[in-house]
Amino acid sequence: MFYKTKQLLDQLVQNGSTPGISYQIKTNNLEENRIMGLKSVFPEAQILPRTTDNIYDIASLTKVIATTTRVLQLIEQKHFQLEDPVQAYLPDFKYENVTILHLLTHSSGLAQNIPNYKMDASEDVRSYVFATPQVNAPGTQVTYADANFLLLGYLISKFDGNYEQSIQKNILEPLKMSHTSFHPTDKSQVIPTELDQTRGLIQGEVHDFKAWTAKSGTGHAGLFSTLADLSKFRDALIVQNGAPILTEKTLQIMQINHTPGLNRTRGLGWDLRGDSVLYHTGFTGTFMVLDLQNKASLIVLSNRVHPSRANPNFVLKRDSIVDTFLEEVTANKEV
Repeated sequence: MFYKTKQLLDQLVQNGSTPGISYQIKTNNLEENRIMGLKSVFPEAQILPRTTDNIYDIASLTKVIATTTRVLQLIEQKHFQLEDPVQAYLPDFKYENVTILHLLTHSSGLAQNIPNYKMDASEDVRSYVFATPQVNAPGTQVTYADANFLLLGYLISKFDGNYEQSIQKNILEPLKMSHTSFHPTDKSQVIPTELDQTRGLIQGEVHDFKAWTAKSGTGHAGLFSTLADLSKFRDALIVQNGAPILTEKTLQIMQINHTPGLNRTRGLGWDLRGDSVLYHTGFTGTFMVLDLQNKASLIVLSNRVHPSRANPNFVLKRDSIVDTFLEEVTANKEV
């Protein structure tokens, strides 16, 4: 089963799109974990350990595993609502017409980035976020921007105190995601990412520049995790109807298209790839597909930016892999 999907994923390693890969395909009656290729090619070639506990920098999967989940928990606890203006809780934010829903769906109108903005210290990242201009009216276009989720991270901190401790207490611990953290203790066990001109080989520290500069508390990136731990998150949503981290009602609202008529289809935090299909990617070479209706999932972890991000093949092939997986889900269902 899933022969075509597995073939395409294996080819990512075989054609050099990534040094190595860990992936899981899981349905009600199947669980297949595959680990292949290398852990690193620099400073020397190392075989990727054949375990589902390899620790990866999951980059923007932080947005959905951590930030989105905690924001939705706070809504369940009635601390705020989706339609509340962000400015009501973060008064330094200057756009009064932007709501929490706009941030979650990347429809706030905030610019994707500020070119050449100088970020040397942690406070510079916060300054960058609040300086990000609004280039479109909110609710008119989906523009994927880290600033949206940095703001949501600040929102969590406003209610919970420490963002990272909140994620640990409210998501990672209930799910027993014991190998997931923001600051891995044994850096040598972490799958390395880029060989950076300034930082050298990045291993065990977050790859994302804004998260690295801020040092902590960034809602857009920073989490490290494993295939086994992300499978626990997957089970909560697909098998347990959200328990123990979200209610079934919240899970239903997550799957709704909250950007109808716009250029991209977004649920809450997640991209939507069809009815009840949650999808998200991470820059380092990670992505997740959760088909809630058919109870099927694909989790892919890689370090495609190692030793260099100048490697477009992985990203170019990603969409066709997701499409193939969803086609095979449907085909297997019909058998």
